[in-house]
Amino acid sequence: MQELDVTLKGKRLAALDYGDARIGLAVCDELHIAVSTRPVIVNDSKVMSTLVQALLDSRVDVVFVGVPRLLHGETSATIEKIEKFILLLREHISQPVFETDEAFTTKRAKELMVASGKRKKQRQAKGAKDAVAAAIMLRDILDELL
Repeated sequence: MQELDVTLKGKRLAALDYGDARIGLAVCDELHIAVSTRPVIVNDSKVMSTLVQALLDSRVDVVFVGVPRLLHGETSATIEKIEKFILLLREHISQPVFETDEAFTTKRAKELMVASGKRKKQRQAKGAKDAVAAAIMLRDILDELL
């Protein structure tokens, strides 16, 4: 990620947590201080237009998409779906799109929601963990840049 440091300075970043049903979205400010979640995007036939609009509304300059990397470069059906999604996303937006490791972000999101006192009903709300997972992913990216 070191080579990206210069490229990312002063730019608004977004992280996407891809899922078959929903895509979590989180963005940060230009100073890379605050990370905030955005409404979860339903992964349906209109996903690209919805996502493009959400990225425009948030004035995003660079996009990161989480990929659950496996040991020894192995692949899976999930990874292949995400890679197809990334190719499609690159066709629909002008911003650079990078892959980032999202290992355990959903598990960490669940743990964070429990630790922050979210009630079970709030934690189980559709998309809640997806948005938090995207925020954790983006925070990890920013921490690596510092």
